[in-house]
Amino acid sequence: MNKLGILATFLFLPAIANATTMIESGQPNSLNSPEKTSNTSLAKAQSETSATCYVVSEYYKGARGQKVVSNQIESSIIEHVNTKDLNLNELGKGEELTGLETEIDGHSVDLNVYRDLSGKSSIAIVGDVENRLVFRLGFLPERSTNHKYKLNSVALSLERGMSKIDGITHALAFIDGEIDELSSTFTDDEQCRRGLAKQQAKNQYWGAYVGPGLDSSNILETLSPGICKRTVSMRTCYASNGQTPCTETVYSFPERCD
Repeated sequence: MNKLGILATFLFLPAIANATTMIESGQPNSLNSPEKTSNTSLAKAQSETSATCYVVSEYYKGARGQKVVSNQIESSIIEHVNTKDLNLNELGKGEELTGLETEIDGHSVDLNVYRDLSGKSSIAIVGDVENRLVFRLGFLPERSTNHKYKLNSVALSLERGMSKIDGITHALAFIDGEIDELSSTFTDDEQCRRGLAKQQAKNQYWGAYVGPGLDSSNILETLSPGICKRTVSMRTCYASNGQTPCTETVYSFPERCD
């Protein structure tokens, strides 16, 4: 199924259909100028989603971060299923795996599992409407000594078309190419993606990457008194279907000069 098909399926999941806060009416209409909320509402959202921003950022920091995040999500699902002695064939059909939480490095975030319309696969949502990781799940059970099936492991594959950072899908937030936000956002916005970009520039966990025309992965230029342009070369990788594809993005945005 292509990404558009997956996204359409997700939007019509019965368990999510009434949760309007999880569905946005609009998507960015340009790779270079995605839609933004106001400075005030964004600051409020950011203050309320710092834990979810942390989890998304931690996942994109490299192989170790992905292992930590994925293992904790997997452990939370396994513990809940086996403690409640849930039927693996019924997972996601009702409310058995909604309203849960998982803790990643001291940050507690919402965890919900839903069954898609096909009834053949389940999706886990970790986070909220602004910042979240969405995984397609594969349940791997094993037969216990009492002849019942217990959940042994869970395979997680990231869905970039559903996952969000600052309300933007990962497929748009981390593209192969250039993203210029100089004229489309407020200087004082402290967004999750920008924080991650600067962290990536300081420590290239996935290997050094210098974008087109850049002498380094992190350049700060003065635009006007007190306002600078930061250009960062980001190399972000993610685990999907047993592989680890990467994207390379040259990302420019305004910030106050130090």
